[in-house]
Amino acid sequence: MNHPNTFSLSLQKQSDSGRIIDDHELNRAFTELKFRSLARQSNITKKRGYETLSLIFVFVLLPFLKRSLSSFCNGGYLQNYVQAHKDTFYRFLNNERFNWRKLVQLLASKIIAMSKEVPLKEKVLIADDSICPKSGKEIELVSYHFDHKVRRSILGNQYLQLGFHDGLHFFPIDGAFHTSSHRPNTDMRDIDKRTNGWKRRKEALSKKTDVLVQMLDRAWKSGIDASFVLFDSWFAHDDIVRRIVDVGYGVICRLKRNRVKYGYRGGAYTLKQLWQQIAKKQTVWIKDRTIKGVCLNVTLKKTGSVRVLFVSDGRKQWQALLCTDTDLEPSRILDYYARRWSIEVYFKDAKQMLYMGKEQSNTFDALIASQSLVMIRYLLLVYIQIKHGLNACVGPLFRQTSDNQSLWMFSRAVWDHVKELIFKSSDILSYRIEPDLLFHFIDIIEDLIAEQSRWVTAKL
Repeated sequence: MNHPNTFSLSLQKQSDSGRIIDDHELNRAFTELKFRSLARQSNITKKRGYETLSLIFVFVLLPFLKRSLSSFCNGGYLQNYVQAHKDTFYRFLNNERFNWRKLVQLLASKIIAMSKEVPLKEKVLIADDSICPKSGKEIELVSYHFDHKVRRSILGNQYLQLGFHDGLHFFPIDGAFHTSSHRPNTDMRDIDKRTNGWKRRKEALSKKTDVLVQMLDRAWKSGIDASFVLFDSWFAHDDIVRRIVDVGYGVICRLKRNRVKYGYRGGAYTLKQLWQQIAKKQTVWIKDRTIKGVCLNVTLKKTGSVRVLFVSDGRKQWQALLCTDTDLEPSRILDYYARRWSIEVYFKDAKQMLYMGKEQSNTFDALIASQSLVMIRYLLLVYIQIKHGLNACVGPLFRQTSDNQSLWMFSRAVWDHVKELIFKSSDILSYRIEPDLLFHFIDIIEDLIAEQSRWVTAKL
């Protein structure tokens, strides 16, 4: 078997040792994870028409075939999966009654339970947000957000993501949209106020910090154990830290240099004052690190006792991290916070490979469905990694799976043309080959193709 050159070295070695996935592992995952049952529990069902699972599978498959929904429906690919029209798929995406959040959480919890058990200290939750630019001002709940990368406000959707990390793999477990007050239009789809779609619209108009706490509360109630929640300085507020601790998780985050006062040995200091007057003089080289640091146990008005780690390059640059565990060593705090990078990798993979932000619809319900499908695709790839003991990133795995699916589609199309040519030439061939023998030959090939593609048909 030839392997793509884009494989990482670790994945290439595992592939060479015979532990890599075969062509239809992605398809088998649907059956092994009992996806139909998960969808039914999430109210993602249809009373009539094409089966729900078949439609979801087509949506999951699109990035692996490098196709948009419109090109997929118009290019003749659809007939190999389900005999549905394009409108069927768009109506499915726009269904406001589907509970996509529950489907993602059920799937994530199931895959996490199948992974190798690790100590509680290795488990963390990671929160971050990202902006997906949009060009249509008529998109429901689209708004302007300040993008720190380009240092200006851009039109788009801001996506808040919560993920679980067990030391090896990142699992997206929840997501929400945030709409700012700067909106080019105020139009909203008129739907039943009792539906999941309306609840998600209300959530999008809520404060982002409140939504984060709600997401963590859902994770706690669903049984997701973690020692800390990791996030950047944007969420680093005394009230937010206190509310997260009340939920049941510890916090490690980067701190802002603002006017917040920290209590230390009877005095009240800003972060900058703590550094200049106390911490700077006490820094020492951190073990196995090329930076200096020192921990100070301080108090916050609402959270109470916390530990602040000051780190410096030994010159003028310095940063501060907060940890709610007042006994944690500086090196361990840095180790934990470094794992926050995994959510940045997730955003990169989701945008470049899994079609995050590339949905083509003006309705908010389709946006929710599309982002949920991004998480589902990622979770399926992580499941395949866990199943085969792979520890590399999902990028090489995605590329191989994509190549395998594209190859199957191509071979199917070639056979359809060959079969059509055989039927058109049957009168000529029948002089030398008995018709029954000819049809028996065709049946053998069809059975082989059906055997290879049995997991990707509409009869899932």
